[in-house]
Amino acid sequence: MAQPQGLNIPVIITTGIVGTILTMAIIEGVLAYYNHYSYGEEARRWTEVRYQSVEALKADQQKNLGPDRTSIPIEEAMTRVVASGGKRPSTQPATN
Repeated sequence: MAQPQGLNIPVIITTGIVGTILTMAIIEGVLAYYNHYSYGEEARRWTEVRYQSVEALKADQQKNLGPDRTSIPIEEAMTRVVASGGKRPSTQPATN
């Protein structure tokens, strides 16, 4: 028996549609995979930047305090405030 000569149009159209849908599904899957890891990486970078800026601010504050400043316990500070009648301590150095 002889094979008919000609194009099988329904099979060509069906193959084209299935191929297009499959390609779109693969593209969406790759895009979702990329976005998932992209957002995670961006969150990690923001966390690092935040910690670095906090550490820089803390170091700057420590530098501004300098070695000549001393900290006192909170109990002693409260006693000094009560003794001064609630007035805040002067920010100027004491003159002799």
